[in-house]
Amino acid sequence: MEAENLLQSLCERHGVDRARGERLLPLIRWALKGPLGSRARILEVVDRSLAKDAEGEPLREDELRAAAERAILLAVARVLHTWAPDQRALDFGIGGTD
Repeated sequence: MEAENLLQSLCERHGVDRARGERLLPLIRWALKGPLGSRARILEVVDRSLAKDAEGEPLREDELRAAAERAILLAVARVLHTWAPDQRALDFGIGGTD
């Protein structure tokens, strides 16, 4: 799937002019290269942003950035949740014997 085509489809779905959605294109490109969990969450942020644009109240850049960061952190947390680090990793290598 190409980012440009996805942006076009999302803009059409929400009735938003493509030019207004262009600012989201780098985020869509990044999402499409990432793992599925991250991709879905980030594309939800893009979709929500376009929905707000359609309502006439676009997300501010800081709101968009914060929502994208939360989506990424949630995806990373899911991976790390199953990880069992050793004690040295928990100590960040501080106080090791090497």
